[in-house]
Amino acid sequence: MERPGDEALRKARTTLRSLVSDGPSQLPSLNLVADSVRLELERRGQVALLYISLDRYGRLEPVFGWRIVGDILDAVAASLKSMSGTTLRRLDVVSDFTLTDDAFIVLLSPPRSGAGISPEDLAAVSRRVYERLQSLLLNDLAPGVYDRVHPSVGGAVLTADSDLTFEQNLQNGLALAMEAAAHHARLYQAELEKTLADCIAREELEPLFEPVVDPAERRVLGYRCAVRGPFYSPLRLPDVLLDVARRSPLLAAYGVAARAATVSAAAGLQPDDLLFLGCAATELPNAAVVALSEFYSLNPTLVPQHVVFDLDVQELATNSASTLRTLADVHEMGFQVSISGLGAQFSMLPLVAEAAPDFLCLDPVLVAAAVDDITSLEVVQLLVRFSARVGAQLVATGVRDAEQERLLARSGVTLFCGERFARPDTRLPTVVFGP
Repeated sequence: MERPGDEALRKARTTLRSLVSDGPSQLPSLNLVADSVRLELERRGQVALLYISLDRYGRLEPVFGWRIVGDILDAVAASLKSMSGTTLRRLDVVSDFTLTDDAFIVLLSPPRSGAGISPEDLAAVSRRVYERLQSLLLNDLAPGVYDRVHPSVGGAVLTADSDLTFEQNLQNGLALAMEAAAHHARLYQAELEKTLADCIAREELEPLFEPVVDPAERRVLGYRCAVRGPFYSPLRLPDVLLDVARRSPLLAAYGVAARAATVSAAAGLQPDDLLFLGCAATELPNAAVVALSEFYSLNPTLVPQHVVFDLDVQELATNSASTLRTLADVHEMGFQVSISGLGAQFSMLPLVAEAAPDFLCLDPVLVAAAVDDITSLEVVQLLVRFSARVGAQLVATGVRDAEQERLLARSGVTLFCGERFARPDTRLPTVVFGP
């Protein structure tokens, strides 16, 4: 049997040791069908298996809520079970790997001919399973899940080696299937990166603006911006586009192109309007220098004091000391700083305070939950007090309706951003305040 790589073998060993019970999908775990594997190895000397993993892109849980992962795993488990007798043979066994990984295993029953499964047949089964799961994600789950979750299917043949124990043979076979699935995942990532590179080269990045408003004062403070890619790709979703850029060597080039497109498109920006620009911490030094030298030529209404570099709160956890020094330099250049995603990680608040941000943006998941969940509303109230203590203005992002605005305003929030006031647009949206 072909020998797997050390990393795949280590992962297979770790995973198998933790599989001691049925997973949440009620499918049997691999340990509980191990006797079937052992019997087939003794009878035929080999067993074919598929490893099916689910890779996530973008902000899956923040967009759909934390229950979405369980819903997806349940739907995939049900879909795999329903393939029995069609895409899969009736004697094929689907087992649950979701306790340790977002993955499933399919033990393929031997061909009727009695011979081992051929590489061509194994590849054909893998392709059919992949296509069925793609159809499930596209048609049977919430819109947007398909672009944020990608199944990878890898097949391998577990061959008995008399010099190894059964457990070692099982680990080797599983590791080979994991490697095949990982190869499939890398091909998909490479395809997304190629689309991103083409998008940057052709200047196809398109900014979407959302106003930041103060309803009590009936004024627009400025505009937050997200960037989307071409409509024919998952990169049309701004969170997926950003995630792919961060996973790739193209992050720096993407950041420069995205900010240039945003600044150029912000026609109609008033002299006092702020422009919030997303930026990774590793990009900040170069981004600030480029902003000083080029932003005014791209948009004469924009000066450093009206540019707000927007970082995700998680960025502060990576190389914190260096990031905080960089933020201090950015402030000295005249730029303002915003920290987004506030509310997800309370352990980050001391670093947030050290960053001395000018703006803090509530996580949209927290904003959505505040209507029905008293705990979430109390978290908002705590963060209102925290933002006042550190001297930052607090922005509630993702506000969708009047009830959310009312509850958040009663809790002390004064700045808002979301569809309640204007839908994201490629041009600066016009805000019409209610009576």
